[in-house]
Amino acid sequence: MISSASFASRNVITLARDVDVPGERATLYSRVKRGELVALFRGVYVDAEAWARSSQDERHRLRAHAASYYLKDDEFFSHWSAAALWRLPSIASWPARVHVRGPVRPGGRSSAMFARHEGAVLHDIEHVDGVPVTSLARTVVDIAAVASLPAAVAMADAALRRTEHPSPIAPVTTLTRAELRAEAARVSIRRGSARIRRVVEFADGRADRPGESVSRVNIHLAGLPSPQLQVPMNGASGRSYVVDFWWPQFNLIGEFDGQAKYRDAEFLNGRTPQQAVYDEKLREDDLRATGKGMSRWPWEVAVSPQRLRAHLGAAGIR
Repeated sequence: MISSASFASRNVITLARDVDVPGERATLYSRVKRGELVALFRGVYVDAEAWARSSQDERHRLRAHAASYYLKDDEFFSHWSAAALWRLPSIASWPARVHVRGPVRPGGRSSAMFARHEGAVLHDIEHVDGVPVTSLARTVVDIAAVASLPAAVAMADAALRRTEHPSPIAPVTTLTRAELRAEAARVSIRRGSARIRRVVEFADGRADRPGESVSRVNIHLAGLPSPQLQVPMNGASGRSYVVDFWWPQFNLIGEFDGQAKYRDAEFLNGRTPQQAVYDEKLREDDLRATGKGMSRWPWEVAVSPQRLRAHLGAAGIR
């Protein structure tokens, strides 16, 4: 069992099993009925205000911390739940159940709370937020075996990027492609080893955001030339910028234009969304003034090889 004092977010989690006094139990259920508590699992509740202000990533981490009270001593978080705890990005919704690894058990593996994966990998257990998880390398490899190529690459890119660009919200880590290859070599051929190798070899820590990762996967699937990533470039004014993608053979800059640029506090850096939009226009004008072309695309184009091929084809890429 994991100590409840190991992570601050547990302060907003309430377990019905810990409420033994009849009057207190009645109070608990009254709070649930009034909407002050949200049920995560049967008998497991979280403060409604904390839940309402949490992002989708944070909500899955809350589920994992709630479920950690029910972990067996030989189990640890894996797959999607380990990825959430490592603060890796998901391009799809997080699962409702919490994913764990552990030894083979008779009588079934999964429940309403847990999606259990057989096979312990004891050499790869680390602790994040005070709970046991598969290592960052093993988490990337496990995801690569089961997720779509864009989803797996987005997580692998983010994991590799942290070596040189630590995330302020994630544990400090170092990870290399060699470590991913070594971890992939431990996986049985029946466990998706070909899928894993494809992700490991395609991953690139230079990709800055999930939208860039998804874009370059679909650029590849569309059969288009691979761009250079995160390229420093000067505008006509002499100001320095870093562009998402660069095709020197077509003299074309590519930019994934996600909404985060205009909503995320990290991107805004104290600016209003309107100011961020204006700054982006000035940046694009400055770069175009050097004679370079520029193509921007949103998320709905990034996720489709066909739409991305048409979009970049119209910009001159063949």
